[in-house]
Amino acid sequence: MSRDLSEIKRYELKYTINEELAVEIRDYIQNICTLDSHVPTGEEGYYINNLYFDTPDLKFYYDTKYRKLTRYKVRARYYGKQAQDYIWPEIKYRNANVIWKKRYCVPIEQWPSLFTARYSERKDPLIKSQIDTFEDIMYWYGTLPILHVRYFREPYVTELEEYGRVTFDRQICCRPTNGSIELTYEEQDMLYYDGAGDSMGEKSPVVLEIKVESMVPIWAIELIHKFNLKQRGFSKYCYGVDSLYAVEKMD
Repeated sequence: MSRDLSEIKRYELKYTINEELAVEIRDYIQNICTLDSHVPTGEEGYYINNLYFDTPDLKFYYDTKYRKLTRYKVRARYYGKQAQDYIWPEIKYRNANVIWKKRYCVPIEQWPSLFTARYSERKDPLIKSQIDTFEDIMYWYGTLPILHVRYFREPYVTELEEYGRVTFDRQICCRPTNGSIELTYEEQDMLYYDGAGDSMGEKSPVVLEIKVESMVPIWAIELIHKFNLKQRGFSKYCYGVDSLYAVEKMD
């Protein structure tokens, strides 16, 4: 199986804005950023699908919901409206505002084998530095697919930093997975976070993210100040679980 492991450490700043402000910010960053080279020619972005995994008692959901200082996010990602060629199992480990992300690439036809092969390594779940792969999390925490989230991403990159990205996420929708690793789905099963009738309207939320590998650079600080951006946590996973499963919400 091809593993092509990749890992990155980064800071993430997240904001929820309206479409009008998103257009203003996109125009402003044209001298700072360029459209991500992974965007297909003639397109403005691409669809991202995340299959989120959690424990039966939703440990990762509650850790995120109540902003636990250190926490995991476990998911498998593919690009395009439907899975076609590859999927990327990945984990995100957060400590305060710093995030470590590790993932690898798996051909779609080999995806089911991740859940049938015997896990031979034995690591100590109390030593978090040893729990560093998608398989580790599945083995030690007994995770299952909980939620499928899809959205359209308009991504930009800057050459002012070794790693710097500005992304706009729209058309956010989700469906329950009921523990299934099946990747195909019906469009009518997707629930839009703001209602299907308004998913492209002016009131539809846009999730803006600024991602950098080191401390927040000057260009990002100036962007935040110019548009008076107020940082706000917005977990697509938590929001989807709240909407679909009616779990207890924070006060």
